[in-house]
Amino acid sequence: MTKNDEIETLRKTAEKLGANSYCGPWLESQIPFIEHDMRCDIMPNASWSETRRLHDGMLNTAREQANYIIKDANEKAGKIMGDAQKFCEKERRALARDIQRALDAL
Repeated sequence: MTKNDEIETLRKTAEKLGANSYCGPWLESQIPFIEHDMRCDIMPNASWSETRRLHDGMLNTAREQANYIIKDANEKAGKIMGDAQKFCEKERRALARDIQRALDAL
């Protein structure tokens, strides 16, 4: 079987699986990459299990980063809220003092 025969077989398989199958759309989207590698004599080497392992690793890394970002954002938000509350309390005391001075002056 030639490279052209293999590529054509992949195209026919993707078409036969159809747009409503699990693998049809995926296979169709991968054919240009597979064809390129075949034309460059690059043998396929990624297995489903290896791809799944890489996928799971990336998801775990993304979750860890997301959790870190959320934790950091919550800490910063807590500090901002604390600073804002302190500022508001300071302003209230200053206003109360100013009002009292104004009342005393009357």
